[in-house]
Amino acid sequence: MRTAVFLALVLFACSSSSSSGVEQTLRFEAVVGDQPFACGTTYDGLGTENASFTPTDLRFYVHDVRLVDADGTEVALDLAEDGRFQREGAVLLDFEDGCGDMGNADLNATVVGSVPRGTYTGVRFRVGLPERLNHAVFTEAAAPLNLTAMHWSWNAGYKFVRLEGRSSTFEGWRLHLGSTACTGDVESGATCATPNVVEVAIDDFDPTTDRIVFDVDALVATSTLGDTGGAPGCMSGADDTDCGPVFDALGLAFGGATPAAQRVFSAR
Repeated sequence: MRTAVFLALVLFACSSSSSSGVEQTLRFEAVVGDQPFACGTTYDGLGTENASFTPTDLRFYVHDVRLVDADGTEVALDLAEDGRFQREGAVLLDFEDGCGDMGNADLNATVVGSVPRGTYTGVRFRVGLPERLNHAVFTEAAAPLNLTAMHWSWNAGYKFVRLEGRSSTFEGWRLHLGSTACTGDVESGATCATPNVVEVAIDDFDPTTDRIVFDVDALVATSTLGDTGGAPGCMSGADDTDCGPVFDALGLAFGGATPAAQRVFSAR
């Protein structure tokens, strides 16, 4: 009888272990073409004007992270909360080191969570924040949602992507990607007619060996890195012509155009 009970407990433990989640770390990397991204470094030959560009900031939020198994099934990554870069299903990826006015020394290039044990061959995620976080009360937010540099007003919410720098065609070029055409209030909540959340799908991806790469060169390949009117660089406005090229690279609609899939993120 004791032997039978013992065997049952062993089988139960093995079954529980095999079906439980295992920790998975997704590694991100920022590059400029074939060169590593470094805050304050000057890169040549970017955009349609072969401009020089010296980045001073690069940060972005991601959420709804999923891995894809061999059968094509998407499996949600249960994100850990670390009190610094990961909270409530959102993660801040931070590649600046304080070289700019609004930066800090903290860096983060990983997304950490757990998934059921298995073999995964792809990854999916969204760049930005879900509306429940995008329009939370900023003064009550905790890290990583408490950064003034990553926030607009309450109604517009957060900057999903913040890329800033100096180019040879414009001194203060920047991309601040976020939701626009937002309406609502603190009590009833807000909705945005133009969410500007980027959908990323990467196939042929091994999470144990590959990195998810954000390529600044690909982002600005069809941009002048100048200022053709409106806000300096792209501030996500519907009438900001500087946004067209970078929105297209991110797979976002702009000016009635139907974009192809994003081409900024890839696996290496």
